[in-house]
Amino acid sequence: MKCSTEVMNTDRSLPFQGMSYPDLVAYMKQENTPPGADFTLDYWIENASIDGSSLLLDLACSTGFSSRYCYSKIGAIAEGIDLSHKAVEVANEKAKIIGANQNTYKAGDACQLPYADHTFTHVLGGCNFAFIQDRERSILECKRVLKDNGVLCVSNYFYLKTPPADIVDAVERSLGWRPNPSWDYDFWNDFYQKAGFTLGSQVKLGLEVKSESELYDSICSYIRNENECTSQLDASLQEPLIEHFYEVRKSLNEQRNYQGVAIQLWHK
Repeated sequence: MKCSTEVMNTDRSLPFQGMSYPDLVAYMKQENTPPGADFTLDYWIENASIDGSSLLLDLACSTGFSSRYCYSKIGAIAEGIDLSHKAVEVANEKAKIIGANQNTYKAGDACQLPYADHTFTHVLGGCNFAFIQDRERSILECKRVLKDNGVLCVSNYFYLKTPPADIVDAVERSLGWRPNPSWDYDFWNDFYQKAGFTLGSQVKLGLEVKSESELYDSICSYIRNENECTSQLDASLQEPLIEHFYEVRKSLNEQRNYQGVAIQLWHK
């Protein structure tokens, strides 16, 4: 699988500079997992009764990892939606590679879902409501398209304590989006409850924080060797991409000192 942008770097241009984070993920064809990764998805599958008869909405799907994982595990079919045209192109490409031909991904707005009422058995929300500007409208849209007794599957980061302003500033520079330190565990519970959802089951986890050297080494290994796309890039692109991605991930890694994650199932 080749990267989204094939560049012979003769003019020293860096195609990833200035990209939004979703487009950077698409450029690298990265698997953008929910907080908790496979553990979260296995928890959703087992505890929300996701199976081969389920129809999933992969909300703010990025490159489609969550719904593709559910297809690979138990054959669940999904629709995905994301603002990034580049990300949904990659999501559709990756779905075809594994034979998930009924999974379809499109560019669209999470606040104006292009689906009929009572369409989906489950919505895979991940941590995406934090990134949606009008999250109150978006969650009501999710409720609208869920079947009666449908389940909203989330894995929200929440603050355990207030991070220093310089860390919040660094996250904003990296993602183009500013987190709010008031988003603690109770904030998110209140958000879902006010939308009319009832908490079914949950598990709360702490977060691993890597040292700067561990983080840098893991990014070097990922871009040079593990990612099928970036491992094929010329070194003149690989090395600045490592530095760029490290700067993005460093602020997120530091923020984890102040966060936990709540994997939850909210019932309509």
